Amino acid sequence: MPSAEPGFVTFGVLRTDGARASADAAAAITAEVREWVRHAPGFVSSRVHLGVADDVVVHRGEWTDPDSYRTSFQDSPAGGRLHGAAGWPGVTGATVFRGAPAAGIAGPAAGRRPGTVVVATRHLPGPAAVAELLGLLHGSGEWKRDSPGFVSATPYVDAECRTFVNYPVWVDRAAYDAWMADPRIPAGQQEIARLEVAPPEYLLCTVVSDIAAAPAAGTPPTGGTAPPGGTA
Repeated sequence: MPSAEPGFVTFGVLRTDGARASADAAAAITAEVREWVRHAPGFVSSRVHLGVADDVVVHRGEWTDPDSYRTSFQDSPAGGRLHGAAGWPGVTGATVFRGAPAAGIAGPAAGRRPGTVVVATRHLPGPAAVAELLGLLHGSGEWKRDSPGFVSATPYVDAECRTFVNYPVWVDRAAYDAWMADPRIPAGQQEIARLEVAPPEYLLCTVVSDIAAAPAAGTPPTGGTAPPGGTA
């Protein structure tokens, strides 16, 4: 479990020219996190994902607060390799979302290892639309909380209240497919679409690594939570 509650989160998205470049990028990010990021003050956790289409890598980083992220990572000379990820071989594009978590919903598989996730990025006109979208999310929670294999869905909002990332998690692809087959999903998407000012981005991914912050001195190590086939 994380050693602290995240108050600031980043989603770094790397577009690549194929499966080999994606696998190399995911391995490089994981190695950097293990080597030094997990020891940085204010770091909470890291989760690295591969897109099912093989042309995208998503890295979610959780931090206690924006200042810790800035001093321990963004402005840190140790971050040179990760700071230059846009120039890695096979990487064709890079973006970073930075924001804060909002209240989410938990499913019947809460606490289980994640297998399949979606990173859904939506573009909104401002705070009123964010509030309405959060209301829609929680309004749909009644049936989602009972959906088999659903772990959780956590929304994140940037400082300008114009970018909204929803991050639903399932134990595996079968649970995701069953979720998407529910007839209530299309109706909910239509409600969301009327709030948006630009097309959304929807990334379906598998989890490659899940790494928690290194334990403080004198604390027995607990390690990260490794997904099936992965290591912490």
